[in-house]
Amino acid sequence: MMAKKWIILASLAALWAAGCDADNGSPGLWDGITDSTDPGMDPGTDPGTDPGTDPGTDGPVDDCAERAQWIYVIDSDGWLLQFRPDTLTFTPIGTGPISCPGAGMMSPFSMSVDRNADAWVLFSPALMGGGSIFKVSTLDGSCTATSFTPGQHGFELFGMGFASDEAGSSAETLFVAGGSSLDISTGNATLGFIDTTTLTLTPRQPVPGWPELTGTGEGELWGFFPQGSPYTVKQINKFNSEIMFNYDLSMPAGNTEAWAFAFWGGDFFIFNKNTLDPSTKVYKLETEDGATYEVVPDSGYRIVGAGVSTCAPTLI
Repeated sequence: MMAKKWIILASLAALWAAGCDADNGSPGLWDGITDSTDPGMDPGTDPGTDPGTDPGTDGPVDDCAERAQWIYVIDSDGWLLQFRPDTLTFTPIGTGPISCPGAGMMSPFSMSVDRNADAWVLFSPALMGGGSIFKVSTLDGSCTATSFTPGQHGFELFGMGFASDEAGSSAETLFVAGGSSLDISTGNATLGFIDTTTLTLTPRQPVPGWPELTGTGEGELWGFFPQGSPYTVKQINKFNSEIMFNYDLSMPAGNTEAWAFAFWGGDFFIFNKNTLDPSTKVYKLETEDGATYEVVPDSGYRIVGAGVSTCAPTLI
């Protein structure tokens, strides 16, 4: 069975063996929506076309800082790094792993980045139960706690990603896909969203697998699904969880223990570590032809989360 975070599963296994065992946009488009099954309301691209080749906007909009344009990742030891897709380089943020107040024995699980270039990092508990969200500055790595209540609606752990409410909009929504920590990579996650003002989580419908999420400035939501063979990247309808578009990936499948995912410049970057890999490898999915390339064979990190804001360019 694949395990995104081996620390969690190792802790659970130990219990069983012992017999125990930022100023952010509001949800925007979600306000007042009662028909959650109408795919026609999804501002993303028509499923009959390849949304990755839509020229959209050539770059970030004017209200975005330069550092909000890049991908950020976090590793299992708490190192926050900026990843530059144009040069394929990692740059650490701060002088060491992030230090979050009250995190204790928790470890990073997933991450997203908002338009203010603040990282929202979900930390998993040392043993079991719901994870806590912290906000981390991508400027210096400083970390603050949030009032997010762990385990809302059974969402103990989840992947997450910000997506614009509609193409070119500065309003964005933080989407999540997850559920019980016991179901990681084996069952189906549930799609939902978090109101970044009240930090309440609202569940939607199940998705077929347990994806990491990324959104775009064009209002699209995508998931990387490291289950089965081949692995896939799919566009997800934000309102009813239906799959709108699918890419099959030509990358090694099976025995994945850590994964993360981000959109940038019209393509996707997949951070994946299999059990026998010395560190996370980086793959690029080029949406123009659906080809997958290994672009960083040994990152030197065990990456468990990635985030990119809706300020990132949609076409390069």
